[in-house]
Amino acid sequence: MTGDLENNLVMFIYRADEEVENVIFIPPIGWEKFLEYKMERLLNTNLWYITCKIKNDLRFDYTISVNDSLIDSDEGWEAREVNLTHDELNKNFLILCEEDGEEKKVSYVVMPKAQEHFWVKERINISKGDIEEYYFHSEKLEKDRRIRIYTPYGYKKSNMPYKFLILTDGDEYLNILSGKTVLDNLICDKKIAPIVVLFIDSTDTRYEELCCSDGFVDLIINELTPWFRENYNISSEAKDGIIGGLSLGGLTATYLGLRHSDIFGNVLSQSGAYWYKPEDFKEVESACWMSTEFNKIERLPLKFYLNVGILEPKDNMIGVNKKLRDVLELKGYEVKYEEFNSGHDYLCWGETLANGLISLIGDNN
Repeated sequence: MTGDLENNLVMFIYRADEEVENVIFIPPIGWEKFLEYKMERLLNTNLWYITCKIKNDLRFDYTISVNDSLIDSDEGWEAREVNLTHDELNKNFLILCEEDGEEKKVSYVVMPKAQEHFWVKERINISKGDIEEYYFHSEKLEKDRRIRIYTPYGYKKSNMPYKFLILTDGDEYLNILSGKTVLDNLICDKKIAPIVVLFIDSTDTRYEELCCSDGFVDLIINELTPWFRENYNISSEAKDGIIGGLSLGGLTATYLGLRHSDIFGNVLSQSGAYWYKPEDFKEVESACWMSTEFNKIERLPLKFYLNVGILEPKDNMIGVNKKLRDVLELKGYEVKYEEFNSGHDYLCWGETLANGLISLIGDNN
């Protein structure tokens, strides 16, 4: 675009295999105005297209709705999400695993001036840690849960106890977000000291577990962490412990910090879902329940890393993250807050995992 240094025009094309009535391009923003993104048919061909003005430093994913009902309601969106498809003409896509085990492709775009990712890129000639896999038996779970443990290169039980990190959504952190590569690179570059990490998988009970479930908290505190300490050489000091997660996992990490700062002295929240409110929370709709919980107690021995994407919903994601940040800072907490150039997706959470770890336990801290 002549004279516009911040935006580019991007054309998206959909090729229909059969006769269709309409095609909707669905970007990560503007869902409430999705009808403005109807694609146009190119003459009498099977090609549909739309041209969008997009900031040239973004990463974002998108989907396509074919033969859309054009109904803008909760019921309409529930039906629509079942039939959303990826862009077969775009070679860039993520493969996600649905709750039913089916794989799902999600198309994405990296704009030309997007910041290059560094920490998620695997390096060949560096020392690397190991991953061990277990199926953890819990008295509270109906079936054993897969967990994986990262130990850094040179790990020894005879060394000084290591700092430790527990992450929910473990499979996503390892297989989509390149979590092991991030750790190897950070340790190689001496950005953080060698650390031991426990990745716990989520299942089809994810929503119930990660909405501040006291049962899930009890599993982490009274079963998983003691097992972790018994089997690995990790510190018993809260200042060396980090609890982290993404989306609802970020919410739960913060809740665990609130309830158990004696175990975890650091909270790493990526796009934390602070829109969550328990049923008995009677404040106004725009209130942030988590910030009110921290506001009514004395400051705890906690440090925070919070981030959120600039393409995420303005009120129930960016707004509530800022409310929590502001309350924490007013209470005297050390908070690193970051906004990244993407949405509520997997395109930046791997790279910003590194930012969070450097902020919380970097060698300069």
